[in-house]
Amino acid sequence: MRQLFLILVLLCTSAPLQAALQASVNRTQLEPEQTLELTLESTLASRDDQLDLTPLQEHFEVLDDRRLSLVSQINGRTVPVTRWVIELRPLRSGFVVIPPLTLRGDHSEPVSLRVLTAEQLANADPANQAPVFINAEVDTRNPYVQAQVLLTLRIFHSVSLYDDSTLSGLDIPDARVEALSAPKTYERTLDGVVHGVIEIRYAIYPQRSGPLEIPSQLFSATALQPREASSNSGHNARFVQLRSPSLQLEVRPVPDSYPADTPWLPARQVRLSQNWQPDPNQELQRGEPLTRTLSIQADGLTASQLPELSALSDSDDDLRQYSDQPQLENQLSDSGILGLRQESSAVVTRHAGRFEIPAIRVQWWNTQTDQLETSELAAVQLNVRGNGNAPPPPPDWNLPPGADASPNWPWQLLSAALFCALLAALHLLRTARRELNALQQLDEDSVSLETDQPDNPLADLQTACRHNRPAEARKALEHWAKRQDSDLISLSHTYPVLADALDELNACLFGQIDSTWRGKPLWRAVRKVTQTRQREAEALGEGGIEPLYPDV
Repeated sequence: MRQLFLILVLLCTSAPLQAALQASVNRTQLEPEQTLELTLESTLASRDDQLDLTPLQEHFEVLDDRRLSLVSQINGRTVPVTRWVIELRPLRSGFVVIPPLTLRGDHSEPVSLRVLTAEQLANADPANQAPVFINAEVDTRNPYVQAQVLLTLRIFHSVSLYDDSTLSGLDIPDARVEALSAPKTYERTLDGVVHGVIEIRYAIYPQRSGPLEIPSQLFSATALQPREASSNSGHNARFVQLRSPSLQLEVRPVPDSYPADTPWLPARQVRLSQNWQPDPNQELQRGEPLTRTLSIQADGLTASQLPELSALSDSDDDLRQYSDQPQLENQLSDSGILGLRQESSAVVTRHAGRFEIPAIRVQWWNTQTDQLETSELAAVQLNVRGNGNAPPPPPDWNLPPGADASPNWPWQLLSAALFCALLAALHLLRTARRELNALQQLDEDSVSLETDQPDNPLADLQTACRHNRPAEARKALEHWAKRQDSDLISLSHTYPVLADALDELNACLFGQIDSTWRGKPLWRAVRKVTQTRQREAEALGEGGIEPLYPDV
């Protein structure tokens, strides 16, 4: 009874722990005057719940606190999550404990910290540094709207980590996030201690101006702690959870000096290029197509942000352009995204002469020099000559009186003959079409098949064939075969036309073909077999002899 009572007590006390606030920090060892971020998460908090921060004021100065409403995946279910991010500064050095905080009866776990003094920091043994910590940095704190921001997250660990380490995803409202590559691992020496580094890079594109917060990410792993001298165990595994520091950005709007009605292109570099086939500098033939390939690539933009480069107007009667679908590509690297757009088109000249394909200019904003720039492709001159065999001049129908005119009756006779031939062809086509429609319909039997008799399998077979129902046709066919005092195998050996139709039916029923089964060939085959057998029976009744090899 005592053991049962203890088990019940443990079950009752474990339920609140599962619903408790999740508490984590971005560092557990601090230097003098250094701050840290305390993150608390709850899936049970409502919009009106307030977190009481009074217990923190004994050992910490609360510099800032923010509340975020997020959505998370827990055990395959989407649940709302409320997150509080609290920036703290310890008020004293030494070992300090973040006390439990309470929300709706749930309590967070206490978190132990170590705050070094200036003397301890100067004499600190590098081996006593925090075994796992996270740094986060961006290449700019004041980006332009829709411009690229590079976020680099580095996880340092001086102890070995198991392969179960995970990092929560990065989801930023009002921003597009692109992971640049798989996590990279390498080593770096800090204060004489070799640390393993896990580096993750993201490209972030803010979609609106104003303040933008890059939220922290939760890193979870199992660290392998080296054994102590007094311990007999080999190693101690410890589960660690750390959060990256959240970062604040101030996103700038499109500059007022940027031209209106021009696509907004904030990039580090924009390059234009073109390729012609054949060479447009050589003399061209009228009507000869030229293949033109235009390319634009932008460092710091995705391909979907790049504008169209078509330079010819649809109203141009001298030059016609027939464009293909543009090709879009994003090249990912540690320095960000390089967007590429390629447009191919055929240019055809309709007349001889000299033509100019206008220049192409693309205006963009240089995010490194913070000024407007223009990339340009020069105009192209085309020299087109006419074909060698010029078309004859049109005849002059306004002949003076008495002038000779060639007789036109042969042409009239030829036109009449062609018209008669066309009428004959239409008549033949109509006749063939009528015969084809007749073949497509199931003909009535020339010999009575007695399909109107009750319990006649031929009636069921005819209905199944008319409506193209293979399963019903197979059932009726087997019933009909039994009425013939035989079976399908024997009948198909005796009558090849039935064997071919039966093979098509079996292929459809057993999934050997993907096309729709049509019942007309089967019904025609059965009709022919029935007629043949009726004729054989009539011939036998008139005194004929029985077949040498009856159905087996």
